[in-house]
Amino acid sequence: MFKLICPLVMCCTFGFSQSINFDQLGKEKWVRYNGGIAANAVYYDGTANRQDLTYYLTGNLNFNIAGLYNIPLSFTYSNQNFNFPNPFKFNRLSLHPSYKWATAHIGDVSMTFSPYTLSGHQFSGGGFDLNPEGKFQISAMYGRFLKATEYNPEEPRALTAYKRIGYGIKTAYDFDFMKLGIILFKASDDENSLENPFPVELGLSPKDNAVLSFESEFRLLDKAQIRIEYAISGVTEDARLTDAPASNGLLSFMLNENISTNYYNALNASFSYPAGNGTVGAGYERIDPEYKTLGAYYFNNDLENITLNASQTLFNNKVNLSVNAGIQQDNLDNAKTSDQQRIVSAINLNYMASERLGINAGYSNFQSYTNIRDQFDYINQVGEFDNIDTLNYRQISQNANLGINYILKKTENKQHSTNLNLVYQNSNNQQEGENIEGGNNAFYNGMAGYSLGYPKQNLTVTLAANTSFNTIGETDNSLTVGPTLAIGKQFFEKQLRTHLSTSYNTSYANGQQQNNIYNFRLGSNYALLKKHNLSLNFLALFRNSTLNTGRDLTVTFGYSYAFDNFKLNLEPGERAPRVNPLGISENILSFRYRNVTYSGTIPELNRQLTTVFQSSQFADIPQFKKNELTLLLALVKDQKQEQPYKENAITFLKELYSFEDFLATYNDALFAVIQKIKFDMHKIDLTLENSFVETKVKVDEHPLNKKDRAIEAPEEEKLTFKALLAEREERLQKLVGHRWMQGIFMEFNSIDVVLEPAGYLKDFKQLASVKSFEIFDQSQDVDELRDYLENEIIDFYYKKSLDLVNPDDFELNYINKN
Repeated sequence: MFKLICPLVMCCTFGFSQSINFDQLGKEKWVRYNGGIAANAVYYDGTANRQDLTYYLTGNLNFNIAGLYNIPLSFTYSNQNFNFPNPFKFNRLSLHPSYKWATAHIGDVSMTFSPYTLSGHQFSGGGFDLNPEGKFQISAMYGRFLKATEYNPEEPRALTAYKRIGYGIKTAYDFDFMKLGIILFKASDDENSLENPFPVELGLSPKDNAVLSFESEFRLLDKAQIRIEYAISGVTEDARLTDAPASNGLLSFMLNENISTNYYNALNASFSYPAGNGTVGAGYERIDPEYKTLGAYYFNNDLENITLNASQTLFNNKVNLSVNAGIQQDNLDNAKTSDQQRIVSAINLNYMASERLGINAGYSNFQSYTNIRDQFDYINQVGEFDNIDTLNYRQISQNANLGINYILKKTENKQHSTNLNLVYQNSNNQQEGENIEGGNNAFYNGMAGYSLGYPKQNLTVTLAANTSFNTIGETDNSLTVGPTLAIGKQFFEKQLRTHLSTSYNTSYANGQQQNNIYNFRLGSNYALLKKHNLSLNFLALFRNSTLNTGRDLTVTFGYSYAFDNFKLNLEPGERAPRVNPLGISENILSFRYRNVTYSGTIPELNRQLTTVFQSSQFADIPQFKKNELTLLLALVKDQKQEQPYKENAITFLKELYSFEDFLATYNDALFAVIQKIKFDMHKIDLTLENSFVETKVKVDEHPLNKKDRAIEAPEEEKLTFKALLAEREERLQKLVGHRWMQGIFMEFNSIDVVLEPAGYLKDFKQLASVKSFEIFDQSQDVDELRDYLENEIIDFYYKKSLDLVNPDDFELNYINKN
């Protein structure tokens, strides 16, 4: 493969040359540096299974050489003890030097070629992105994706993995009327990297993967834009096998093929057209069952999506309206015993009635159809109505929300505002057109808040009330209600920021009180000499419930220091006229973005934008986004005329602030997912219990379970019984893990638990934030973000339950135990 890649890289880059702008050498300092370091310590005393004291160290440093070269360096370190060995690397060191349109990635880094090839998987190695002013672009990488991790019999649930090496290349060329690209990616496991034997039950085998993808983008009628990507992935599930396949596949030149090799396809096409003050668009995606690539952590497959969308701004930009509709189906190869089809429609409205009144509303309808096709049931039925209750299943979910924000009074001395948020969710489960027992559920949530602010005293007081009511079937219901009080105050010319909040909530089930929860939060943040920042936060939570009574105490201390040898000066001074032989405008440019005015000549603006980018405010931006921003900033600096410079600078600033904007979306999406999971848990609980009882009955009735009889059974029957025992234990673990998780989630009643998370939720939020941003940054689809978070948080808490929950500590809630 290197013989193929290396000449291609050489041929593609040979035709480009870059002249160094020596005029900048007299204007820019030879060496600049800036960066920061942060340390955080967390003390915990409570009921959760976590370390008493953890600390985190992060740092970043950037050297700028003569205004031409950027050499950023970053590191992270933590003493967080993980429960078992794993093939991933958590403490990382990365280097991303850049020059103009060229960026290198060295160390523990990640890159993204496309969703179907290489998509954000961390590797230890190197890569580069070349984006010159011409029509050609190229990226390449090589590195270790997984380190070899031996099987540990003392930690049977620990991850065991072969060493995995991968490399790839992505190229694209713009033909003016259309843009074409090609991606090659290869990853393979080293079967000799593990020395110790491991159980066959792990299902572990050395894999080999090769992916080829074609991308195109072109315009129609000067406005319509069409994007298409087609990918084919070849996967050898067990590289140790020696039997040859029936025929060679398309990627046999770079893939170790044998009888375990399979090929999968993925297609994604989208269309968008500007209409009025908005856009209309459509999309189509088809991913084969079992499609996978070793260049991604997470992947959905066996689906076909068709989507339509439209957005419009009306009435002098006061009203923003968006409409989305789509249909998704699975079982594309008809291999499953059931088909599922989902229909989704949504409408969102934002209305700025005045400077004081803002209204937002939304409605979505989700319908899921499952058609069961069990051929054996059909063949073996003896009556016309034997299987009538298993023919098809329908689920209808509706979601509606309304938000109102109103400023009652706004003066220099006092500000009054109020807000109201209402949420309604309904789920109706049907079989053969009839509602099933307990299948009609509804969830109501309301939050009202009042805020009083004193701007001159830097004081804000907020009082809010939150209530949730949930109905399950015809008889069961639950109610949660409670108030929240928050106070914020700034001292010493806003250098010291403090906040105090307290909340109480209580829950009832069918009129019977279940728990009382009280929490107290106190926090402060102090900025010293503009470069030092100290923070101290205290959280005390007290719970008294039927499932868990106790208290949690969390204290967090943080320190950060930002340093640089140059400062941002946004106030232009007097400048002597200059003659620029390179054609760069010497006029004073000025533009505003988010209440900040940027003003100066182009070289001065370059320094201002660089300083903003490297400030501590944006230190938490994920590395893959920083790489993209580095390229956008280089594109800005390459502009020599006023109008193109302003347009590119605004584009850069929008992308720079996108992660900060995303955090609000992330918090809302995570809270919505938590509420959805709480809503679904009541239905799932019955299913999990029935599943466990069904398997337990099979075990109890199996002949090999009769301890009072000596039975000589064939080996095959013994293996079947052993598998049945394992299935019973697995279903029991899922049941008790689900109920443990349900007890925790029932206490998540306000968005405060997401805004200031503690315990496992804090760990999950930090763990999932980067990948969540990457998903949202690529798709701008909140539903896709929610789907990812829902899958990840369930998996996260389930894995935690394996070490915390006693499988024998459970009761049957729905079945007569006598």
